[in-house]
Amino acid sequence: MLLDETNRKLVAALRRTLEGLVAPLEWSIRAVWRGEGAPSARSVLENQLLLTAQRFVDLREAPDADKQTYYEEVCRAFGLLAGGDVFPLARGTDLPPHILKRLDRTPVSVSYLETYDSRHGTAYADRARGLLFQFANLVIKSDGRVTETEEAALSEFKEALYPAGSGADGEGARARADGKKEAEAGSEAVEELGPPRPLEELMAELDGLVGLERVKRDVRDLINFLKVQKMREEQGLKPLPVSRHLVFYGNPGTGKTTVARLLAEVYRTLGVLRRGHLVEADRAGLVAGYVGQTAPKVRGVVERAAGGVLFIDEAYTLASGGENDFGQEAIETLLKLMEDRRDDLVVVVAGYTRRMQEFLDSNPGLRSRFNRHIHFDDYDQKQLVDIFKSFCRKADFRVTPEAEGELSSVFNILTAARDETFGNARTARNLFEAALSKQANRLVSLPKVDKDILSTIDAADIPGHEDLRACGIINAG
Repeated sequence: MLLDETNRKLVAALRRTLEGLVAPLEWSIRAVWRGEGAPSARSVLENQLLLTAQRFVDLREAPDADKQTYYEEVCRAFGLLAGGDVFPLARGTDLPPHILKRLDRTPVSVSYLETYDSRHGTAYADRARGLLFQFANLVIKSDGRVTETEEAALSEFKEALYPAGSGADGEGARARADGKKEAEAGSEAVEELGPPRPLEELMAELDGLVGLERVKRDVRDLINFLKVQKMREEQGLKPLPVSRHLVFYGNPGTGKTTVARLLAEVYRTLGVLRRGHLVEADRAGLVAGYVGQTAPKVRGVVERAAGGVLFIDEAYTLASGGENDFGQEAIETLLKLMEDRRDDLVVVVAGYTRRMQEFLDSNPGLRSRFNRHIHFDDYDQKQLVDIFKSFCRKADFRVTPEAEGELSSVFNILTAARDETFGNARTARNLFEAALSKQANRLVSLPKVDKDILSTIDAADIPGHEDLRACGIINAG
């Protein structure tokens, strides 16, 4: 059925996009149209959806009566007026050849909106392209299968929507054009950065992190190697070909994102990257649910990360969806873009040790791209206490010796029973927040409270077993 829960949400989103296009399209039509009888913006948009629905519904391997029923269901979902006895399209004048040709070139609504965008600095034409492409995807995909004929027709439709992607240099032009469109159509802007920080300051920040001795050593080795490469370039010597992409192994809460962000700044300071910003992504940000959407989605993320570091957490989920999953398409697109942007992009993939090994084995090109690996150890009991105390210092709290002793006992119990899902620093943060809640409950009953009392974490504020269960730090039962 078309309107399962996922598709209902997509229909609602597309209808909102449709409504948002009416006003700029009306302006464009008035600005461009000559003479009388100008069409309304809404009729232009709705007619384009009707034509698109007819074209792709007709590709279904189903009797004409079933096609008509499905077509009417699509029209109802989008508030469109469905024609009766539309199928087969070859009969009568329902969709004559001169109308069919309109589906093989840039839609008139997009052309109008390009005029609006050029005068107002907006991106409504890209929104219209996205609306039409997602609409076609919905029509094709809602029965749970995509035939070769449907896939070929969708590809042709995409070429009509994005003609810049079919230029002389083929896939390279398509990658740049689609990536730019994805970035303009709604990707979050990259913040402006200040001047590069000195390397000594960055290394001092790295050294100030609790634990991670092996990580600090490996990062220093990497930095020294990069510094020598820069020296070789300055002396006119050939730099050694080396991949700058990294694999971070480790359990949750072991500082992987923090180190990746610092490393991005180090790369900028050393002149390896021009911006040195960090863009975080996961499976949801890279993999789409419909044919033809995953590659543009990956290109949009890479476009934002260009000049900096793309950090993909739980990267193994890209390869965990099975044979027909679009995760493999995301991996293949990413590998291609890593090669195209090898001088302007560093990719860091992160996740559990065992699962990341499976990820690297899922595609022959992954191990050759990621040949430098850094392992993040779990924090021990003492380090977790130190992390808890660091949260206290940042929030103007202090921990009494008695509270520290209670903390040590709690972390001793938690670390003894932990598995790969243990949160490490995240657990310390959760414990800190639970302690603040207990402290608040204790203080409200006191007759007099001063600054010293308000800023003190006492032994009574450290969560016990029941408190830990209540806040989800340990499992119930």
